[in-house]
Amino acid sequence: MHDAAVVGGGPAGTIAARLLAGGLDVVVLEEHPSSGSPPHCAGLLTDAAIGMLGARPDVLNRITGADVVFPGGGRLEVRFKGAGAAIIDRAALDRALAEKAADAGAELRYGVRYTGSRVSDGRVTVSTDKGELESRLLVGADGHGSRVAESLGIGPPREYVRGIQADARRRSGHDDVMTLRLGSEFAPGFFSWEIPFGDMVRVGLCVNEGAAGTPHMFLKRLLGAAGIDAGDVVAKHAGKIPLGGRPRTYGERALLIGDAAGQVKPVSGGGLYPICRAAPVLARTAVDALSDGDTSPRRLSGYERGWRREIGRELSRGYRIRGMFTRMSDSDLDKVFAAIDSENVRSVLGGIDIDRPSGVAGPMLRDPRACARLLPHVIRGML
Repeated sequence: MHDAAVVGGGPAGTIAARLLAGGLDVVVLEEHPSSGSPPHCAGLLTDAAIGMLGARPDVLNRITGADVVFPGGGRLEVRFKGAGAAIIDRAALDRALAEKAADAGAELRYGVRYTGSRVSDGRVTVSTDKGELESRLLVGADGHGSRVAESLGIGPPREYVRGIQADARRRSGHDDVMTLRLGSEFAPGFFSWEIPFGDMVRVGLCVNEGAAGTPHMFLKRLLGAAGIDAGDVVAKHAGKIPLGGRPRTYGERALLIGDAAGQVKPVSGGGLYPICRAAPVLARTAVDALSDGDTSPRRLSGYERGWRREIGRELSRGYRIRGMFTRMSDSDLDKVFAAIDSENVRSVLGGIDIDRPSGVAGPMLRDPRACARLLPHVIRGML
C-alpha cells in the first residue's frame, strides 16, 4: 500500500510528490502519456516564483514592461522596476519537475486515468482505467475539472474563464515588452496578451464563460490586430482556468492542490506561484497526519488554514479586484485610462509584483489626484 497517491502529473502534482517522497511511498497517476503536454500557461514567471519551483526552467526571454491597450485605443506604457519577469518553456519545465519528483523517489505512472475512490478500513482505494491501487492518502492535483474534488463531493470553483493561446512566427518591434489588451473586442471579462520571445510571439486570451463567442473566435480577431497570419501559427492550445477557489480543499484522507483546489491568481490566472506556496504546507500536513495515523477531515483541515495564511489574503483581494473589473463596460475602462494616464501612476504600476498584484492598489490610491479620478469608477465597480 502506498502512503500517498497523487492524481495529476502537472506542476501541482509533481511538486507535491517531490516534497512528499522524501519520507513517504508516493505514486503519481497522470492520464496523459507524458508530463508537459498539453501546456496550459503563458509561461510568465517572476524570479521569486522560479526560485521556489525546485527545478530551473529554460528562459526564452525576459519581459521588462507592458503596453496596456484600452478599448478606445489608449495605451498605457508601463516599465517594470527591477528584473521584470521571465518567459519560460513551460513544457520543458513540467518535464523537469516530473524528473525531480522521480529523483526524490516518487513513482510516476503515465497513461493512467483516475475514475474514482472510496475510503474503508483505514485506506483509500483508488480506481483507474488500469485497475485499482491502495493508499493511505489521496492528493488531487488533477486540474480545473478535478475528478478527485468531484468524488469527494466538493463543489466547483466560483467561476471559470475559457482561454486559448497560440505561438506564432513573428519578430516583435519591442523584444522585452508585452502587450495586454482590455475590453470586449478581444477578451470580454479578462484580457489578452502578446509576449515576444526571439522570432516568436505567444498570443492568447481568456473570456468569461458567458461571453458572446468562443475563445477561437476572439483569437482570430486578436491575431489580426497583432498582424499575425494564420499560417504563421505553429502551436495552439485551449483550456479553462478556475477562479475564486473551491468551498474547501480537503476531505476524508484527501487533499487538493493547484487548479484542482482553485488556487489561482484571479487577476492574471497564474497558478504556479500559488502552487509553490501551498505545496510545502500540504507536505507538512500530510507527513504529520500520516505519522500520527489521523487523516480525518478535521486533521487535514489544517492544510487549508495553512495555505490560506500563505496566499489566501492575496487571492481574496485579487478576486475582489476582478469583481470590480468585470462590472466595467468598455466605456468605463476608457474613463479609467483617462484617470490614470499620468507619470505618477505609470511609476506606481512599474513597481507591481506580478505574484501579488493587489499590492499596487494602496500606493495608487495614496496619489491624491489618481484617487480623486479613480474613486467614482471603483465605487461603480463595487455596486
